[in-house]
Amino acid sequence: MRALRGSLPYLEEFHHQIFVVCLSEELLQRDAAPKIMEELALLHRVGVQLVLVHDSQLLNQSSLDTSSFPVAVSRHDLTAVQQQIAAINWEFLTKLCLYGHGIMPLSGHFVTARADERFNILEMDLANGVVQEVDLVAIRETLQLGHTPLLAPWGTGRQGHLWVLEARELAMELAMRLRAKKLILLENTSSPLIEKDRNTSILRQWLRQQTSISEINRIRLECMATACERGVTRCHWLDATKEGALLTETLTSGGIGLMVTNTAYRQVRSAKPSDIPQVWGLLSGPMRDASIVQRSTSYLEQHIERYRLFCQDEDVLGCCELISYPEQQTVEIAALSVALAYRNQGIGRELVSVVLGEVKRQGAQQAIALST
Repeated sequence: MRALRGSLPYLEEFHHQIFVVCLSEELLQRDAAPKIMEELALLHRVGVQLVLVHDSQLLNQSSLDTSSFPVAVSRHDLTAVQQQIAAINWEFLTKLCLYGHGIMPLSGHFVTARADERFNILEMDLANGVVQEVDLVAIRETLQLGHTPLLAPWGTGRQGHLWVLEARELAMELAMRLRAKKLILLENTSSPLIEKDRNTSILRQWLRQQTSISEINRIRLECMATACERGVTRCHWLDATKEGALLTETLTSGGIGLMVTNTAYRQVRSAKPSDIPQVWGLLSGPMRDASIVQRSTSYLEQHIERYRLFCQDEDVLGCCELISYPEQQTVEIAALSVALAYRNQGIGRELVSVVLGEVKRQGAQQAIALST
């Protein structure tokens, strides 16, 4: 019941929002595939507008040079690659219809493409491309009709050329141009980062320092960073072999994979009157245990501006009260409390550290904690 209540704000926030989801083709071959389709269907039924992309396991083509990524695709191999992508697209459509109750997928050519300048296309006669234009009107009309666009990693070009695209780069372009709320990469492996959330500047710095990271992982992370820098609110990398990964990441504050943002996902801020219910919820348990001094809701209403909150996304996970004694040039840090599920994770320490910085800037000579 607690988990259900916790998901309600997300359901309200995500209603009629666009999520661009890129699915690794390998997941379609795994036992996890039906559960993934069910989770996509659940998001669709609560009002999330899904735009789906799948990749192609080009490494199965023995004639291709797989020493670099993206894999170079010659025009000679294009027919075989095209057949493989079409087969994957059909399999994805079929599994969505079998297990994704309520989803009505629609696959089509929504993208025009041009040559990928990372390759010497003319000299090598390659079919690798990048996104040039996206038919946003057609995609939005498809969504308004209640259908779910499903895009294969290819695009049409001039003179009847078909260009093979890198799926995550295609998903990134779609997310940016559609102004999506989220870009989600459903992979068959976990992110190489230990942390669960990063902002783009820290991620870029980390990538510059890495020399041994695989090219496909670099592309995944760079796509996430670029999408966030160009307007996508959140980007996620999930190991979708773990059951429930998609719903856990999107509908809970803890999450399960890597999340990238272009803003401070975790922050300490001053409390507002609208925060009183969450502050009261944090303090109620410790007050029952006599761990902190009793406070009433009327007290909170009168002194809410004294409180500092540790927030993760929109969730208030910790709080404390700053009580000033101007004559003594002293500030008391009181009513320190952290949500039960998030204790022993350094939140209280981080909150106090930020608050001490604020106290110092105010010119107080000392900070005290007589009790919690």
